[in-house]
Amino acid sequence: MSKKKSSNSFAANLASKVILRAVTIVLIAAAVFALAAFCLSKMQAARVQNRRAAVERELSECAELVLYKMRYSDIITIKKKGAISKAFSIVRYSGVLRAGIENIRDAEVVVSPDAKSVVVKIPPTVLLGNDIQSQEVFDEQQRLFTRIGTQEIFEQIDAAKREAADEILADGLLDDADARAKQVISALLRPLGFKAVTVMIK
Repeated sequence: MSKKKSSNSFAANLASKVILRAVTIVLIAAAVFALAAFCLSKMQAARVQNRRAAVERELSECAELVLYKMRYSDIITIKKKGAISKAFSIVRYSGVLRAGIENIRDAEVVVSPDAKSVVVKIPPTVLLGNDIQSQEVFDEQQRLFTRIGTQEIFEQIDAAKREAADEILADGLLDDADARAKQVISALLRPLGFKAVTVMIK
C-alpha cells in the first residue's frame, strides 16, 4: 500500500512539473512573440515615418511649382480726344502667364501602414503671374494739345493683359494645370520606391 501511494505521489509530482514547465514555455513564447511584434511594429512605424519625410523633402524642393507658362501677344489702340484735336497710339505687347501651385508645402502626405503606397493631396493650381515681357509703340499720332502719356499706355496694357488672362483661364488652363500637377508629382515620387502613388487635388 505504501509503495502504491509513493508511486502515485511521484506520478502526480512529475505531471505537475511537466504542466508547470509547459506553462512556463508557453508564457516565455508568448512574451517573445509580443516583444517581436512590438519591435516589428516600431520598425514599421519608423519606416513609414522615414518614407513620409522623404516625400515631404522631395516636395519641399519644389516650393512654388510652375506647371504652365503661356506666352501671348496683342495689339491695342489707345485713342484720346481733346477739345480741338485727337491723338492715338497703336501698341504691340507680349506677356507670359504662369499657372501652378503657389506653395507645394501645403500638400498633405499619407503613407500606407506597410509603407508601400502614398497618397498626396495637393492644393489646386492658381494663376501665379501675368507679366508683360515687351511692348512697342509702332504707330502713333500726337498733337500739341492732345497727347497720350506713358501712364495711360501702361493702364491700357494692364487692362488688356487682365482681359487676356480671363480668356485663357476661361478656356480651362487651371484644369489642365491640375492634371499636369498630378503627373509631375507622381513622376517625382515614384523613384522613392512606392508601388502606388496617388495624387489628388484638395
